[in-house]
Amino acid sequence: MTLPLPVFILLFVFPYLVSGTLTLLFAIQGWRYRHIRISIPFTLIMAALTVWFYGYVLELVSPNLTMSLLFNHIEVPCTLVVPVAFLVLVLYYTGHENYVTKKNLLLLSVIPVIVMLLELSNDYHFLYYTQFYPISFEGMTVWMHDYGPFFLIGVIYTYTLVTVALILILAALIGTGKHQRRPLALLLIASIVPVIMNLLFILKVISPGGLDLTPVAFLVTGLILAFGLFRYLLFSMPVAYKKVISQMQEGVILTNGPSLVIDLNPAAEQITGVRAEDAVGKEIASVFPPLSSCMGTGIMAKDGTRTECMYPREGHEPVYLDIITMPLGEPVTGSGAGFILLRDITERKKTELALAEANRKINLLSGITRHDIRNQLTALSAYLMLCEETPDDPVAQKGYFTMLNTIAARIEHQIGFTKLYEDLGVNAPAWQDAESCIRQAMDGLTPGNVRVDIAINGISLYADPLLEKVFYNLLDNALRYGGPDLTTIHVTTHPADAGLDLVFEDNGAGVDQNNKLRIFDKGFGKNTGFGLFLSREILSLTGITITEDGIQGRG
Repeated sequence: MTLPLPVFILLFVFPYLVSGTLTLLFAIQGWRYRHIRISIPFTLIMAALTVWFYGYVLELVSPNLTMSLLFNHIEVPCTLVVPVAFLVLVLYYTGHENYVTKKNLLLLSVIPVIVMLLELSNDYHFLYYTQFYPISFEGMTVWMHDYGPFFLIGVIYTYTLVTVALILILAALIGTGKHQRRPLALLLIASIVPVIMNLLFILKVISPGGLDLTPVAFLVTGLILAFGLFRYLLFSMPVAYKKVISQMQEGVILTNGPSLVIDLNPAAEQITGVRAEDAVGKEIASVFPPLSSCMGTGIMAKDGTRTECMYPREGHEPVYLDIITMPLGEPVTGSGAGFILLRDITERKKTELALAEANRKINLLSGITRHDIRNQLTALSAYLMLCEETPDDPVAQKGYFTMLNTIAARIEHQIGFTKLYEDLGVNAPAWQDAESCIRQAMDGLTPGNVRVDIAINGISLYADPLLEKVFYNLLDNALRYGGPDLTTIHVTTHPADAGLDLVFEDNGAGVDQNNKLRIFDKGFGKNTGFGLFLSREILSLTGITITEDGIQGRG
């Protein structure tokens, strides 16, 4: 067979040189992450392939058989290291790292050592290589060889290790989640490609010029492993860790570097409403904007971070999250990788808010009650003193006793108010039909000749169950202070920038301009001073505001 030398170099020598350079770069990159266990076998594979590629090039261009065999002696150990290292890599990734012990590594090395010795001693038995013959390429001689039975020992051993690795990968593929299968699929492809190419070479189905293309097939393996490892494996969690994390009730997000998502468990999917397949390989800021905002720039802080924030979800109620972030210094992920734990604390937060609101109500209530009753007791003491000073004046005493009864009634009313205020916020808010609440409130009133027009059909409000009390107070105030000109009360709705305005409008006396803000203060007014104050408190529980926008003299 005779090929022009440039063609020979282009077809055979140059591809091996390029392949060796690429695997060398991969080996260097893998060595940078040597603190990660899974990168050690990867680096070893790439280093062995580099020596294999360059050694094969030197073998091809050797001027004589002696030099060709010298480089071949260097290549053989590399061909035996690759399958062992690949099996170790698969053991690590599929969660069987307990089998990677010094004892087992020594056992795995026994047959490779025996094969290397058989290859080195071939001159004494010729059972590894049975014969050598030259092939010429335009004046250049390349030495080829036929294989003997000892060579098959290495082949069988290599295929045995690869078969074990394939079984482990397939078992992991079957037992893992859908979005975790991509790196395993890459491992599977990386295993199959060189096996097929080597079989085709041994069977002489594909053997251009008698040259072994298996190293080129291993380049494909190297490319796949490099992509898979640096995109998924070195910065992702091995299957054993994924199984543990997938069972956790807390959400877990794993990142590469400060913010590239490389995995999340089902709990994180449920909490955030984002599927793993939609998040993996993307920046946190683009997939989880609220999360990125909550964590700020401290996501990869040396000692980690912890914060609480509200996480809005499209189409669902927001949740409160306890977010813990920490850098991962070992083992299962790469340099700069991060671990984000999401704990749903919505119920706890609601309880805290309810407790804070209850404390606010208690403090406000105790302050109101203490102040008002003290004032009434002061007046009560004064009238008692007057009674003592006028024991012989029945007319005066009658007036004093009348005032004492009035004061006692006020104290009773204030105590009754405390009971009503205690009920505020006790029951959860709910959607309530506004018109039904208004009509139920009217049942407790006597409007007389005043007509109440309600034009809000179908409007529902999310409010405290005491919403009916709000409508009662509004109607009662209109009837009580509307004056003799009051004839009509209109209840309507109008669109507003923030949602909807529910308007109570009458044609009565209206409210003095100076009192528009004060009428919602506790104690302000001509009656008890509690009605509008309580109404504002009830509405505020669900974020509803109330204002007075009427015009004095017009309603």
